[in-house]
Amino acid sequence: MKILVPIKRVIDPSFKVRLKPDHSGLDMTYMKMVMNPYDEAALETALQFREQGKATQVLTVSCGTEESVETLRTTLAMGADEALFVETRQAMTPLVVARLLKAVAVREECALVLIGRQGMGSDGNQVGPMLASLLGWPFVPFAETLTLEGEKVRARCKTDHGFETLETTLPTLVSTELRLAVPRYVSMPNLMKAKKRKIPSVAAEALGVDMDMNVAIVQLRAPPERRRGMVLPDAATLVQRLRTDTQTV
Repeated sequence: MKILVPIKRVIDPSFKVRLKPDHSGLDMTYMKMVMNPYDEAALETALQFREQGKATQVLTVSCGTEESVETLRTTLAMGADEALFVETRQAMTPLVVARLLKAVAVREECALVLIGRQGMGSDGNQVGPMLASLLGWPFVPFAETLTLEGEKVRARCKTDHGFETLETTLPTLVSTELRLAVPRYVSMPNLMKAKKRKIPSVAAEALGVDMDMNVAIVQLRAPPERRRGMVLPDAATLVQRLRTDTQTV
């Protein structure tokens, strides 16, 4: 069985995001880019399944510009069997990304897709559900534990009210939480070996999917700064302010 793990290149969560002066996008100057932490958890889980003999191959894929290739090399250094780079310089909506990933999953005959529940920065949580719908596969969201026994997939999933246990059969798509797995350390020898490996690439247009964006980002705005708090002398003053100043609530 082959497992597909989509990988997204994101801004390091420890860096403060800045907007361009004209609000047309993010200021990427001096920004450090890393593998999406949610995708790291998905990759580690796929590698463990392969090591347990429950999968035969782990394939990682990333869509975007040439910079994504270095992120894919990190997946090879972690232990992925193969990596595929889908090249495009065009901006992509979550739906376009889902269409590209569907084409890869079908072409590579993957039976299980493990994808981070969201990408750090955009926090959209859209690609996973869209991809499952396009594939016509069962969708297991927000998995915090995951087991694979033969054709049966069982997961403990996070919800707004606690947890629920879901069961389904392959093929299926699972979106992963950070707690699902702790990514392994990438050793320097493995990283050097990965740098020498050739990563095949394919043009997005060659996959025969609809690349129409349909929507466009007009501008980005930072949220308004929080107003400074105030210290009141007693409870009576607080009650009076709550009654008269609705902006304080």
